[in-house]
Amino acid sequence: MSTGSREQLAARCAFLARGFLSTDPEAVRQAATLLAAQERQAAENALAGDAAELEKEYVRLFLSPSGAPCPPWQSAYSEEGTLMGEPHASALEWYRSKGVEPVRESEPADHAGMLLAFYAHLLESQAPPEELAAFRQQHLMWLRQLSELVGEHARHPFYRLVAEMTRRVVDDSLPGSG
Repeated sequence: MSTGSREQLAARCAFLARGFLSTDPEAVRQAATLLAAQERQAAENALAGDAAELEKEYVRLFLSPSGAPCPPWQSAYSEEGTLMGEPHASALEWYRSKGVEPVRESEPADHAGMLLAFYAHLLESQAPPEELAAFRQQHLMWLRQLSELVGEHARHPFYRLVAEMTRRVVDDSLPGSG
């Protein structure tokens, strides 16, 4: 992975992390500033419109008490299928190995946004390729399934963009990709 592509991948991961963690359009726009021009413009276009609609769609997709169609936690996709399961413990171990502690103890460490933010951190800190590959294998490959669900269920253009970019991030970070 070249330095330029590593930086671009880190910027995409940071942007997607913000998109999975925040419904504040300004915070997401801020994260988009490091994206390549075409991606930055796509993000700006997708964020146009009413901020309340963005939040409503976020809740519907990811948090709805009546059954969110796209749970953003890796544990929900594991065999045990329970929140704060083994993927949470594993992600927490990764974070702590790099001196990163969650803000709140009750926060699931295997949230898509947190995993992407940590991967961006690994990329930016020049983690060795073997470490990147191990984290990707353990904690990012399930994002393909999440991105398919988001792509299928999203009504808001921003979350359709998030689904598309998440698929690309998972694919671009596979071994042998530039």
